[in-house]
Amino acid sequence: MVNNLTDGTRSTATSDCPQNVKEIVCVHANVTITPTIEVGEVTVLCTGSPQIDPCPGAQSLTSCVFTVSQKVCVDIPLEFSANAEARPTGIKCGTPASGACPSSAACTYTIGFYMNHPSLTNSLIIAAGGNIVLGVDSQGSSFTVTPDTAASVLSLKTPAPPAPITGSFAQQYQQLYAQLLAANLNVINGADCAAAKTAISNANAFLATSPLGIGKAGAPLYASPLALFNEGMAPGCPVHCPGI
Repeated sequence: MVNNLTDGTRSTATSDCPQNVKEIVCVHANVTITPTIEVGEVTVLCTGSPQIDPCPGAQSLTSCVFTVSQKVCVDIPLEFSANAEARPTGIKCGTPASGACPSSAACTYTIGFYMNHPSLTNSLIIAAGGNIVLGVDSQGSSFTVTPDTAASVLSLKTPAPPAPITGSFAQQYQQLYAQLLAANLNVINGADCAAAKTAISNANAFLATSPLGIGKAGAPLYASPLALFNEGMAPGCPVHCPGI
């Protein structure tokens, strides 16, 4: 879209943000029916033989007037519609920042992709401030991921502790750390949705309340929705990147 500015210059918008809104309204209209009648060809037939005497009964000076009535059914096709217009009422400015707008066609990557593409993984961590906290600060079994430790987390080798050192929970927590990191990376990369935010928040709370180096039951329940999001199968969320 090209806009002409008041100083004679022109600006070009690379994309719009179309949205649909709806409003249920009742539309009414007045319908008027006007009677019409057309007289067809008049045919005069003689009835009987002519007679010398005048017509019986009272005589009209010029014409005979009588009323004819006929019931009619009027089929009225109606098509209701409404016109709408939108007028801008203002704008709320955000915080200026460098870089391009997030792509509206953002898609998700899995643990394996981020593990095999460390340059992208590390650039996203740096974009997030240099680290990504899995959990809440240093509470419970939380772990802070940096570019130096991202590969270990994605390859299911998060240090123990904070991960459970031994026992049945060890592998479950390794999966949770990896899925949680991948989900965070996808969101930072622009593939965001409400379900992802909820799954990440729930997993963070679970890790923060997990005993350090020991863990507790329930890790797969929090890893599963993260995996669905990373694989592009979470309802209402971006799909998995094609060909990846």
